[in-house]
Amino acid sequence: MGKIKAMVVDDSKIMRSAVKRALNQLMVADFEFVEAMDGEDALGKFNNEIEILFVDWNMPNMTGVEFAKAVRDKGNDQIPIIMVTAEKSMGKVDKALNEGGANEYVTKPFTADKMHKAISDYFDDDGNLITGDEDDNESKSFFKGILNS
Repeated sequence: MGKIKAMVVDDSKIMRSAVKRALNQLMVADFEFVEAMDGEDALGKFNNEIEILFVDWNMPNMTGVEFAKAVRDKGNDQIPIIMVTAEKSMGKVDKALNEGGANEYVTKPFTADKMHKAISDYFDDDGNLITGDEDDNESKSFFKGILNS
């Protein structure tokens, strides 16, 4: 099984543990975790060894969307960013996906099954991260058309 370095960013230690526990239960990969308590902390710990991000939205100092945007602005287009948040409105989902550059959106409370649906397309059968070109920079949200009409 592939060894994947994942960063879990949440101001709640309990939620960081819940994300790690869910990912380990899925057994899709052998995860090695780096934890951060907010976007600012995460930006300081982020490096080219990090292969996937699990990011909360509402955090002090720097929100998850601000962090995701900063990661994308540094040219990290291939790294999957999974927003794991209590924010459920269509507008927030659209903002995370299109402005923040997140790839997936999981709402709290989540189950291991919800997490699996969010990340399964990013891993092969051997637990390796699938890399490759994303489908250009088009909008990722089907909400965009609704919100702009």
